[in-house]
Amino acid sequence: MMKSAVLALCMGVSVASAATILGLGVEADYYAPVASGDFSYTNNGVTTQTHFNEDAESTYQVGVYFEHPAPLIPNFRLDLTPEASFTGTDGALINKVSINQTDITPYYEILDNVIDLDIGVTFKVLDIKVEGAVNQKLTQTIPMGYLGAGVDIPGTGLRIAGDVKYIGYNGDSFTDARIKAVLDMPAGLQAQAGYRYESLKISDHYDVNADVKFEGPFVGLGYTF
Repeated sequence: MMKSAVLALCMGVSVASAATILGLGVEADYYAPVASGDFSYTNNGVTTQTHFNEDAESTYQVGVYFEHPAPLIPNFRLDLTPEASFTGTDGALINKVSINQTDITPYYEILDNVIDLDIGVTFKVLDIKVEGAVNQKLTQTIPMGYLGAGVDIPGTGLRIAGDVKYIGYNGDSFTDARIKAVLDMPAGLQAQAGYRYESLKISDHYDVNADVKFEGPFVGLGYTF
């Protein structure tokens, strides 16, 4: 039912307006998230339970997007957050949980002016590795609704933008949200800084029980062609 709802959302905006010109952009950020909450995973009858102690970690996130003027073909965005690793406790034991995220997002532009508005669907591929007393791996693809928005501040070269990826069903939910300020610089360069918030609540699905949050600031550069 969750997949059907998200796919219907994407189909429902297939008549949305397209970009007026071709566009390609890339961005890369230094990202410093903090993990809190509890995560457990059962594999081959063995359960690991990890309590995150709000330790700050450092990783990076990169994104690339492509927009075009064809009205019925969605634009495309790809976001990667490679192997952010967090340590936590399992009783007297220490676990390290590493999470690799790949977000594949086809989307349509509803508005493309001083104010931008995008809507689509994200397929988030999670690769999770637990290392400790027991070593475990989990790979799962989760469909999520996608909403992106931005507004230019006239005369400043500054833009405020953000996006939300979300799915919720029967008490379970997954949220991935970002907000950032983007400053245009010469030759297509951009400087950006913002904050990212992720919340995962799962009860007995995918052999996972979780109530965790990952959040923190990021800063980086972008380039538009």
